[in-house]
Amino acid sequence: GLFMHDCILDTFAFFLELVLNVPADVQSRKHPRTALALATVAVERAFKNWSTGHYALPEEKSLQKFTSTLWSYATNEVLESVDKLSARRWAKILEAANEYIGAHKPAPSKDVVCAQKGMVSGRATCFEPDTD
Repeated sequence: GLFMHDCILDTFAFFLELVLNVPADVQSRKHPRTALALATVAVERAFKNWSTGHYALPEEKSLQKFTSTLWSYATNEVLESVDKLSARRWAKILEAANEYIGAHKPAPSKDVVCAQKGMVSGRATCFEPDTD
């Protein structure tokens, strides 16, 4: 189905991993439409680079990067499709992408470990009293 390709779901899952430990009171209630669009376009770019069967970047350096100049048009077009997704389709996409969370076994950051254990990383305890 639409946006259900394994490569898109796997790439989209990286975003889902990043927001996994965001406290519920600050999480967005909206679907991560931009993240899905960017994941889709990133996969398109990767497929384009592999189109010959061998990974090949364009020769011109300015065309080698994933920049808004090169990819904003494609991203906006994909966003038009993403904006038409029903709540039911979103549920299917999110459920399928969740299967990829942790698939690459990233080492958890200090922030993730602290969040999982209900601890603070140190940023929340930074304080310097006024001396004036």
